[in-house]
Amino acid sequence: MTETRFREHMASGMGRSYSLWLLALIIAAILLTYLFHSNIFVLSLIQELAVMILFATAYNLMLGFSGLLSFGHGGLFGIGAYTLALLMVKVKLSALWALMAAPLLTSIAAWGMGWLCLRLTGVYFAFLTLAFSQLIWAVIWKWRSLTGGDDGIIGIELSGAIGSSAGLFLLILIVVIVCAVLIKMLLIDSQFGFALRLIRENPRRARAIGINVRGYQLLVFCASGFFTGIAGALYALHSGGAFVEYASVAKSFEPIWCSLVGGIYTFVGPIVGAALMLGLDHFISRFTESWALFAGAVLIIVVLFAPEGIVRLAECFYRRLFRRVGVEKWA
Repeated sequence: MTETRFREHMASGMGRSYSLWLLALIIAAILLTYLFHSNIFVLSLIQELAVMILFATAYNLMLGFSGLLSFGHGGLFGIGAYTLALLMVKVKLSALWALMAAPLLTSIAAWGMGWLCLRLTGVYFAFLTLAFSQLIWAVIWKWRSLTGGDDGIIGIELSGAIGSSAGLFLLILIVVIVCAVLIKMLLIDSQFGFALRLIRENPRRARAIGINVRGYQLLVFCASGFFTGIAGALYALHSGGAFVEYASVAKSFEPIWCSLVGGIYTFVGPIVGAALMLGLDHFISRFTESWALFAGAVLIIVVLFAPEGIVRLAECFYRRLFRRVGVEKWA
């Protein structure tokens, strides 16, 4: 078998694998909708988790797979949320059209932010993204005639198939599932993803073999902003409006926490981190208002004792367990 045919064979096999995963996850989403269609609390909780998973996964394209620490994704999340809210409330567009427009505008903003910020590296890049995020937050806060200021934008009305809680739940889950599969297939398990990992590990060698390092970084910044915009728009649908807190610095740190705790070098890591953060937020806060102290403690423990994240720690544990019981093929 020639090298070209081998690559085509591998690509077709991977394509079938992704299609099967996509189909299985969509079926699971439909089953969840059927099982919990009358339980508003569970539907809301899973919706919030799905949006957080997409936000963290989109952000980890920057941190885990490109080695770029950004503090500006809260601003991009806010742009996605406010774009959808403004188009639906003031322009009277339908939810689907607004949902398509939000990530496009967010990716344009991400391109502008990345084009300027990527002139710097390291901590200077990180703090410049933070400055842009604060600028977006300030514009939302001050431009009261457009954004509503600290009152936000409320009054998102849904109709048709997504007018019910179950319909909105199914829409959010399907959009998140499709986005996650696209991120995995097109941006991580592809030549683009391999180039990103090479740039992360050794940008000098990447330049030496002809890779346009800054071009790839700008592309991944835009891609990350695109999916972050979808997450922000879905969260606006979930909450029924857009509020200035969605563009705050605190929102920027949420996907960082999820990625670091779950594991930045794995696709599943941010998903695990998002589930843990939501659990701390919803269940620890029942007993104390200082749930953030527990989140900080978890982050410190993970950084000290499992710096590669919970997922890598679990992988290491299972390898040792299987090796101990003599199952060498899993070691």
